[in-house]
Amino acid sequence: MEPNLSDIALFVEVVNTRSFSRAAERLDLPASTLSRRIAKLEAALGSRLLNRTTRRVDLTEMGAAYYTRCSPLVEEARQVHEDLAVMQDRVSGTLRLSCTPEFASLYLPDPLLAFAQQYAEVKVELDLSTRRADLFSEPLDAALRIGSLQDSTLVARRLGQVRRALFASPGYLATRSGLQQPADLAAHELICMMQGPAHGQWALERRDRGAGLFTQPLESRFIAGGMGVQRELALRGAGIAALDERLAAPDVAAGRLAPVLADWCLRPVPVYLVTASRLMPARLRLFVPLLEAHLKAG
Repeated sequence: MEPNLSDIALFVEVVNTRSFSRAAERLDLPASTLSRRIAKLEAALGSRLLNRTTRRVDLTEMGAAYYTRCSPLVEEARQVHEDLAVMQDRVSGTLRLSCTPEFASLYLPDPLLAFAQQYAEVKVELDLSTRRADLFSEPLDAALRIGSLQDSTLVARRLGQVRRALFASPGYLATRSGLQQPADLAAHELICMMQGPAHGQWALERRDRGAGLFTQPLESRFIAGGMGVQRELALRGAGIAALDERLAAPDVAAGRLAPVLADWCLRPVPVYLVTASRLMPARLRLFVPLLEAHLKAG
């Protein structure tokens, strides 16, 4: 009995998600049907590919070897089908992205609207969280990550960068003096990030790039996990915050925030698109250039 090619694709999906239930959900199949077809594939090959328990699914030695050979073929076949759909102007499906709420509100609306106008049959789902989504087990096309990346087997593509600077309320600045250079920050209240690119220290550089780098260690009573909370604290006079310049711009224009050390800014923070495979679905490949252009325009 020859293996069914479609069953091979089902096997690859189970391995990618490490779960029959998650794979069945992504494939829109009953879990019982999926299990039966994987068993049929194993029977055709004459070898067990997966060790199943109530909590997890693991590859056998033969299963690992089979997955290594089959996964690229399944991805390429999927890519061919999607490329044909693009050629026929029939891109469809759901674009699923993971990123932080602050990044989404600042940088995604314009490229997403442009994308929706061009590809009306594609839906969009956003997983907005500060957690690091598992691209191998969750039904996501990609994650957008800001700052340095951890070593992993994921594929990363740099899309651009965001700029951050220091801001405080006019009321706070009116009660403090002697803020002429970065070293003076040590005598001020600083609103810090709990994690991320500005965690632990601020790396400041002159906007004209005529001077070197100044590193300011961070000590503060105010440590926040999201930039939205940092902005609110700064608006209420709690201290100086490092904010995305695009986020702070409306408050600066309205006089609610003022730049601090205007000749300095934080080092630009890179933005990466992270995927589980180098082969991206057509919907993602078509969206990426729109986001890249928007980041560069900012």
